[in-house]
Amino acid sequence: MDPQGISRRSLIKLMLLAGPIVSRPVSLLGEIVSNSSVASIDAGSGGIPSHPRLFYNSASLEKLRQSFASDTKSYDALKKRGGELLDAAFIPESVAVKGPGQQQNFFEPGDQMSEMGLTLGLLYHLTGEERYADQLKQAMFYYAGYTRWTASGFPHRSPPWHSELATAKFSFGYAVGYDALHDLLSDADRKKIVETMVGMSVLPTLNDWVLPGTRIHSLDSMGHNWWSVCVSGAGLCALALLGDETRAQGWVDAIDAGFQQWFDYPGNVLQNRVATFERSGPSYESVGYTGYGVHEYLHYRLAWQNCYPARKPATIEPLKHLSEYLLHTLYPTSSGFYAVNFNDSSLDADSTTVVLLLIACGFGTPEAARYLQLVHTQAQGVIRALLGQYPKPTPNVDVPNSCAYPAMGWTMLRSSWDDDATLLAMKSGYTWNHAHADAASFMLFKQGRPLIIDSGNCAYHKPEYTSYYRQSRAHNVILFNGAGQPESDLFLGCKFPGHLYSLMDGLGLRYIYADATGPMARWFTRNYRHWIWSGDVILIFDDVRAFAPGKLDWLLHYEGKYSIFPGGGVSLQNHEAEAVIKILHPPTKFCEEMGFIDHDSDKKTPYLVFSPVDRLQSCQFITAICLNPNAVPKFEVQKGAGYIGVRIKTADSLEEFYVNLNAIDNPGTVRTHISEWTTDAYLLHFKRAAAVDQSVQRFFLSNGSYLRRKGQSLFEALSKMTVSWSPGDPLEIISSGATGPIQIATEHLPQRAILNGSPIAIKYDDQTRLVAVVID
Repeated sequence: MDPQGISRRSLIKLMLLAGPIVSRPVSLLGEIVSNSSVASIDAGSGGIPSHPRLFYNSASLEKLRQSFASDTKSYDALKKRGGELLDAAFIPESVAVKGPGQQQNFFEPGDQMSEMGLTLGLLYHLTGEERYADQLKQAMFYYAGYTRWTASGFPHRSPPWHSELATAKFSFGYAVGYDALHDLLSDADRKKIVETMVGMSVLPTLNDWVLPGTRIHSLDSMGHNWWSVCVSGAGLCALALLGDETRAQGWVDAIDAGFQQWFDYPGNVLQNRVATFERSGPSYESVGYTGYGVHEYLHYRLAWQNCYPARKPATIEPLKHLSEYLLHTLYPTSSGFYAVNFNDSSLDADSTTVVLLLIACGFGTPEAARYLQLVHTQAQGVIRALLGQYPKPTPNVDVPNSCAYPAMGWTMLRSSWDDDATLLAMKSGYTWNHAHADAASFMLFKQGRPLIIDSGNCAYHKPEYTSYYRQSRAHNVILFNGAGQPESDLFLGCKFPGHLYSLMDGLGLRYIYADATGPMARWFTRNYRHWIWSGDVILIFDDVRAFAPGKLDWLLHYEGKYSIFPGGGVSLQNHEAEAVIKILHPPTKFCEEMGFIDHDSDKKTPYLVFSPVDRLQSCQFITAICLNPNAVPKFEVQKGAGYIGVRIKTADSLEEFYVNLNAIDNPGTVRTHISEWTTDAYLLHFKRAAAVDQSVQRFFLSNGSYLRRKGQSLFEALSKMTVSWSPGDPLEIISSGATGPIQIATEHLPQRAILNGSPIAIKYDDQTRLVAVVID
């Protein structure tokens, strides 16, 4: 299923719910929310509100009529679309069963039924014109004549499947269509449609996905977006049938229990599965697929809340935080936006519909409001019109520039939340299905453009989808003898996923590192990648060790064009966005290889491969991404006994970065001398104001327990920590995951000390000139 298509289909569905019937703050979904708990709602059987009830009711319809009295343009647009649907020809099953993908062409009639169910049903209630109801009823009877609402390949699976994603589209259309026409239908017509909904949607779906005794799928085998999409469609039908079908309430109860388990699924060791959702919001699959699965569930949840206005819906922890994830994966530009597109997703994935549904379902957060504020373009203005529909909290204007999702292995670092700022996104997590073989890959957005990119994906039935897009060589990783992660990871799951650790953002420095050894364990015993971003330079330290000497390939996928940069390296340019890439160590040569364009496997595009001159077993790459091509710093590689590093000279600062080789090759070694410094740290960094100034403004240690200069202690801790500090007054310290006491040298007792942005108590020793701090 094309993830770009998912985004469009999800958008279309919400557009149908809310527009084009509005151009001022009135919307169908807004009316649903505002009227769902009104005490005067007519009660049907068992206290369930009478029809229509899923997405609108008598009160909201009256408000819509009032709004159309002054908003004739929107009303005319809605009726125009209704007229087009009145003239639309139904799609024969013989057409539906053709097509190259696993759904064949079943999405086409499913989309038509979905749109007719909502649009024609709404127009019937707004106008009272039975031509809309007649066309909708004809559609429901026509598609009841299909043999099944699933592509022909699924019944041939073992065991046979009776429902899938396309089934959910028909289910949505029938649920809202039946809800709209319920009181107009004759007993015979109602019985026929109920039988169709039960026989073509509810039972095939629930027997496949939920009910004991017949269920095919488990959350371990198909617990990703498919489970939610399929079950949500059947759930809408069950809600529409409350009061008319005695089994409906039992179906709803089973679906509710299933969704609680879907959101809480913890993973499965024996089948190489990870938890579907991180508690802090996202699913590991991608921005697009997180949105797809949750979007469909939220349709069901919103209808559920309207059917049970006196009941409290389930508490779903990830939904409380999902808007924050969608915000952190957003890259706002002066002309629109992009989304971080790791895995099967797209750069233009618009999560506005998901955010609005979250708000409608009671999960509105300041981050949700900030997301809506930063998405500058919305299709046909519909989402823009929706921004004023719901009671929203005040947007969060103090969102951190950096965010890590350690369970799924994603991190986003940005220079600011301004339009066209710089965003560096990294991934080192799980591989399976929609999650690609890309541990330790990264992408860079700059000046409103994607510059260093993920290769994306293509239609799933194309051979290039698996032979290229999902493979390691389509990502910014290191290959060994031309090979990356095993292809079997894509189908069986990665036994040892990658991880990200030690996110830090403060004192003008951003840092995180990836452990991608597990996914590349067939080649490497070490595979670590560190990103250190200071000023206009992002340094990438790669520390790899293979089982035997071989060819190492450092891959770089880019958007736009490249040229040779004078003095070494390459210059990347995508319209206004530019950066210079220099591999400072070891000596490398580079070449072009050919890949494929995102979402277009019929077009090839080059990417760059940097390879050391020699075949190596162990290697430390040092790569610089220079964000200001007009002021590329001077780089000096530093080598000594037990270390390698680089000095970076700019007009106003001198920075030094060192990799402690003893900490890599001889971890039992407790001391490495780097010029006048002595340390056991894995990485060491200093920043001075200028080359002639000996005073250090900022220190940084990764995995270190001490730092000494000419015998004087500057940092002491009994366990190794990742920490950065500025030794002035106030003494400022940032750490990541460190706990326990530490000691830091200062010339005198600071008046204040700040740890990770908060004041802390300190104790000063006049003899050692060390400040004692306890990190909790």
